[in-house]
Amino acid sequence: MKKLSMVFAVTLVLAGVSYAASNTVGSVLGYTKITIPSNQYVLVALDFNTESNTINGLFGNLPTGSMVYIWDATAQRYNVASKSRSGWALFGTNRIEKGTGAFLTLPKNFQTTNVIFSGTVPVAETTTVYKANGYALVSYPYPVATAFTNTTLAKTAASGDLISIWKNNAWTTYSKSRSGWSSGTESLKLNPGQAFFFKTTKFGSVDELRPYAID
Repeated sequence: MKKLSMVFAVTLVLAGVSYAASNTVGSVLGYTKITIPSNQYVLVALDFNTESNTINGLFGNLPTGSMVYIWDATAQRYNVASKSRSGWALFGTNRIEKGTGAFLTLPKNFQTTNVIFSGTVPVAETTTVYKANGYALVSYPYPVATAFTNTTLAKTAASGDLISIWKNNAWTTYSKSRSGWSSGTESLKLNPGQAFFFKTTKFGSVDELRPYAID
């Protein structure tokens, strides 16, 4: 938990999310628009299939001095990429996969800006989300809002597992006991572009089912 102190101490804002999807889709293009305010940290997730899912491809338009915090679930620490005048350096080829997340921040006092993630709506019947022995920074890998309790991650969780969500300017943590998830989880909704922390006692994976039909 000590290594996560930065995560739970900073102020995070996620706003301005839009997406293109429906209950029945074919080959559909979509996007998620995320607003990054000045002097704030923002937690983001990629919901679409795209070949431009590297830090260079996703965050190339951010100003010099911007930073991306990538959570290393194996080492239980962050790898921090800082953009210089020449770009993101070696971190530029790091990929943000569906089912994961990252923190972004702009240089101090820089004006509010937007990041737009775009691509095709996932059509695979399942998408794998990976858990860790400890904390993992994960996301629901489809561009639709869904109840957390409807996810495979929630349904297969073990007693003692935790989920931490940033909401209303504070972190809210829910726990799983032998009798089920703690109070309030039944109304918890995961939105497009939203990542969160999930804690369990071992590495593993879950296959999230596609929540819409394909033409």
